[in-house]
Amino acid sequence: MEIKRFNCDFGNSTNNFLIDGYYFEIPTNVVEISEKKALEMFVNPISEPKELLNRIMISTEIEGKEKYYLVGEMAELSKLSNNHVNKMHDKIKSPVPYASFLAALGYYNALNSDSKEEADEIEIEYMSMMLPIWLLKKGEKFSAAMKEMESRFLKEHTVKIKTLGMEKEIKITVKKSKCKIESEVARHALKYKMVSSDDLKTISIEKRKEANKFSEYEVVLVDLGGGTTDTAKLGKGLTPPQSSESFKVIDIEPYLGRLDTLRMDKFLQQFNDVRALEKFIILNYSKHKYVLNDENTGREFDFTEPITETLRDYSDILISKILTSFKPEGNEVLKFIYFGGEAPILEKFLKESLLKHMTEKALQNNHYFISDIIDDDPKEIFKPTSRTINLTSLEILSLDELKNE
Repeated sequence: MEIKRFNCDFGNSTNNFLIDGYYFEIPTNVVEISEKKALEMFVNPISEPKELLNRIMISTEIEGKEKYYLVGEMAELSKLSNNHVNKMHDKIKSPVPYASFLAALGYYNALNSDSKEEADEIEIEYMSMMLPIWLLKKGEKFSAAMKEMESRFLKEHTVKIKTLGMEKEIKITVKKSKCKIESEVARHALKYKMVSSDDLKTISIEKRKEANKFSEYEVVLVDLGGGTTDTAKLGKGLTPPQSSESFKVIDIEPYLGRLDTLRMDKFLQQFNDVRALEKFIILNYSKHKYVLNDENTGREFDFTEPITETLRDYSDILISKILTSFKPEGNEVLKFIYFGGEAPILEKFLKESLLKHMTEKALQNNHYFISDIIDDDPKEIFKPTSRTINLTSLEILSLDELKNE
């Protein structure tokens, strides 16, 4: 099997993948298990490749030893699957991104391979991924960490799919890998878009007209993640940052960590882990009302007040830190663009918090969410959202990279 473009966003909550234009997600849950437990894990085999996404078990050799992992939904029941949510998650050394990478390829192979043999090979022409700003700022140069991340994948890999009914050994070769700066990379999807031809056979990259509103202003990108909130100050016209000082990490408790504190304080009986609470909020945030219906007992629990209070307090702290991370100089006007996995959930409260620091007019003129600035174009492919804008940017860059080879 040949893959031209493998783009991945290893998030603290969800891993997002775009493989030759095919998008899917795997929860960022990875748990190492023993060989004995792996052999006892499944009772009934699965026959449909799509079922594999929720039942991924793999093994791979690491430092000469066979390691077994549950990935995604299969790992969610384990108390060990969320160990990374309350701390900075080193994606260069952690087994979580690597196991997720192997699992994603196992799933994609099951969906698309014509081979029914027990072994298969995948060749990836171009792979791209990202590292968060806090991790890049640890070293003297951003490039050192980025090269280390690239080297982690730029080699041959072997994974064994252990899920009953989908057993297969896959050899993977990555021919070229590139690591980008998380958050900052989003400027490419703000500046450009992918457009399909009338016959859907070709994809072209065009400049967005919407980007013109930032041609005379420096812009601060605010990436609101489950683990970290990063900011990057761009030059006028969405051009690259000028120096390492243009990148800041907001010093605040991780969003998922704050939710876990809320869960332990208030909801231990209703939510067995932070993922369950996070899913509940995602399902209900658009209504701004958080009511849990227990179908086993018929009881109804209204959690609107404590959840709303937590999101509001978190937004207040977040905005006060964001606004002081980059201060306008003299008569300079800064534009802020908010995105990331948590942006839709926090948007209402972030706007309320911003109004504590400025007028309604200043808010409307200088602070934007993705839905405020991306126009609708029926020909656009993989239109960026708050959750996928980094991945959209990687796809734009990968198409451009392969075109120029």
